Amino acid sequence: MKNYKASTVLVAFMLLTGCASTHNNPGVSSALPESRIEGNIPANASFAKIKIGMGQGQVHSILGQPTDSKTYQTGKMWIPFYFGNDTLRTEELYRGVGRITYTGIGIGGVHLTVFKAIYDPTENGFLDTKN
Repeated sequence: MKNYKASTVLVAFMLLTGCASTHNNPGVSSALPESRIEGNIPANASFAKIKIGMGQGQVHSILGQPTDSKTYQTGKMWIPFYFGNDTLRTEELYRGVGRITYTGIGIGGVHLTVFKAIYDPTENGFLDTKN
């Protein structure tokens, strides 16, 4: 009887972990349809070189360091058996250029890649400080 209970618990655990979400691609998954690049980007602008899935280091080598940044949780942070890499996002602001949002923080560690890029030459480069 004791072995039966242990076997039942083991099978239940295996079924639950088999249903968990995982992303083997460290870049942006096709499960993230909101991933995009927005704005009327001039062909000769540095921002035109930014691509979805590009690493944070690559972006910094193209655009330089951001003026300001913030990190925030996504709703996936609270899904009990979500093991993907989209639990936190980092948004970087560039004065006179726009915003870059990265994803890639999760159970497997940190591997930030471009999730969304918004070209906006009117960007002031700083987070809204209104209370």
